[in-house]
Amino acid sequence: MQNKYKISVVIPTLGREKNLISTLKDLAKQNLNSDFWECLIITQTKFSDRFLSEITTSGIKNLRIFFLEEPNASLARNIGLKEAKFDIVLFLDDDIIIENNQFLNNHLSNYDKNPNLCGVFGQVLSVERKKRNERHKLSRNLDYGWLYFPPNFNKPCKTRNGASCNLSVIQKYAVSVGGMDANYVKGAHREETDFCLRLTKKYGLMNFDPEASLIHIGEPTGGVRSWGYNAGVHPMHHITGEWYFILNGLFRYKTIKFYHLHHHIFQILWRQIFNISNLKKIYPVFIAAGKSFAGFFKALKIAVNKPQLYCENVNYEVIK
Repeated sequence: MQNKYKISVVIPTLGREKNLISTLKDLAKQNLNSDFWECLIITQTKFSDRFLSEITTSGIKNLRIFFLEEPNASLARNIGLKEAKFDIVLFLDDDIIIENNQFLNNHLSNYDKNPNLCGVFGQVLSVERKKRNERHKLSRNLDYGWLYFPPNFNKPCKTRNGASCNLSVIQKYAVSVGGMDANYVKGAHREETDFCLRLTKKYGLMNFDPEASLIHIGEPTGGVRSWGYNAGVHPMHHITGEWYFILNGLFRYKTIKFYHLHHHIFQILWRQIFNISNLKKIYPVFIAAGKSFAGFFKALKIAVNKPQLYCENVNYEVIK
């Protein structure tokens, strides 16, 4: 059956040339007519002429490349929203493996079946490719259940949240809610959740589709991990982002209810402070607690100002 929709694939990238080429080669194998999709790369580092030549011979027919000087994944995705030619925009990371040549068709089929759908969160597997057929009972709650939802779940369902490494949305809906917030600097933690909760609050729940599956490598260098890995004592931009998300959700967007706040605080305590890596030694717990305290006040300072949502005034360069 012919798809009703066309799709623009948006890939922000930073310092991961080898991973990016592999991702593009996987996309080039998709069983979808080239007239029905395009690929937009938003790089935050300058490509060499040699690497540009390698990208253009990756096998993707409709490929466009943009350069954003500021290393900010949210800004990069907003550029993708602005430049996309097609109704559906699919956000991918640059360090993924796509083994299914129907991957793009799997995303599009959700919109064919439900034209009022605002987005699709595709299954995300680790390199071990383990899938889960059961889910935590708390993950079924429509208000906070996304905190407990396993991205490797193997059954279709509805969701409020998605990961930006495998997330498609209706372009006009995404723009209408402001796109992503550039106050999540460097791709800070919760940037995509902030966006998804605003989107689903206005347009209804997204689909979670295990058929639209990919493997996320989680490359330890480059991308958002250029400033440190989100483990042990977390980098300050991730700590600040998580607190900023809670403050916005409580007071600006009303996407978090006060009587559910303990779920979010538990997640911060477990992720930022009392994670397994920190508990192996005592002193990292105190360091992490101090950084989390400082991150809260930094987030509070940012939150009193307006979010940096989608706008027409982002400076970037068209490379190809």
